[in-house]
Amino acid sequence: MSSSFHKLPLRALTVFEAAARHGRFTAAADELLMTQAAVSQHVAMLEADLGVDLFVRRRRGVELTSAGAAVLDPVQLGLKILADGVASVRRGAGGKTIQLLTDYGFAGWWLMHRLGALADLLPGVEICVATTQADLDQTDAPFDLSIMFGHGDWSGFNSTSLFPEEVYPVCTPGYLSAAGILQDTAPADASSARLPITAAQVAQLRLLHLGGGESGRWFTWQDWFTANGIPPGDSRQGPVFENAQLLLQATLLGHGVSLGWRPLIDDLVAGGALLRLTETPLRSRRGYFVVEHINRPYAANIATLKAWLLDPRHGQSADNLMSIERSQT
Repeated sequence: MSSSFHKLPLRALTVFEAAARHGRFTAAADELLMTQAAVSQHVAMLEADLGVDLFVRRRRGVELTSAGAAVLDPVQLGLKILADGVASVRRGAGGKTIQLLTDYGFAGWWLMHRLGALADLLPGVEICVATTQADLDQTDAPFDLSIMFGHGDWSGFNSTSLFPEEVYPVCTPGYLSAAGILQDTAPADASSARLPITAAQVAQLRLLHLGGGESGRWFTWQDWFTANGIPPGDSRQGPVFENAQLLLQATLLGHGVSLGWRPLIDDLVAGGALLRLTETPLRSRRGYFVVEHINRPYAANIATLKAWLLDPRHGQSADNLMSIERSQT
């Protein structure tokens, strides 16, 4: 019996699924590391192949047609089955590859500093780091272990608390000096200025925002000012960034003050790149969790990685971590 599998436009179907999920070609392009033009071309080719329009193009995005909606569910199911099958084979190949899924901020500001330690921990094992800004319930990205931010109550997964949500206002020494909040402190002394400053003084600074917090996924400036007894006022004014990676980059470039999440800011504060402006953090029951699939067996290497992540010593700054591991050798 002949198969028609070779006729399936898998790349175009992957692009279509991403565009349908995001409702925007630009967002699909960002996820797939493609240009918007390439996404549009793949969708057009798929529409020509199927002989139907899959999207209605709007000025600010795209909407599924009835034909697009009809094909989306089987496409998503098929891609998930393929992804799970490939991941299963990788796990069975001696556990030499570990798929680790997290968000942009955690990958860039915590995990990257510790990849050398993980290479020493798991010699010969390839750790493949994937990132998503979507909630775990809204992504089909395959993974063996995931480090995700939320309440830890994702259906179909076991989760173990790693870092509770804890935020402080942070900025660079240069920005604090230039802002004139501490008029009697010379610019050269900004890194050792009379900190902490008050919430009212923080309100005078240019605020940088992490988008998406309005839905309750994480703290916003409005939450912080309310908790500190300051009327929010213009707390919504200022640039908005779609992930913590971009937010911290803007903060480090001296564009203003942002809410900094531990442990993402720990290495930057320890190294003097950022100043923590207040002593008392804002905390919640949310946080980063180590997440694994329920009832899915995994290789010993994955168990080793999980145990390493949950070791409280590895939550310290990268400099302290290196000192600890040198003392153990």
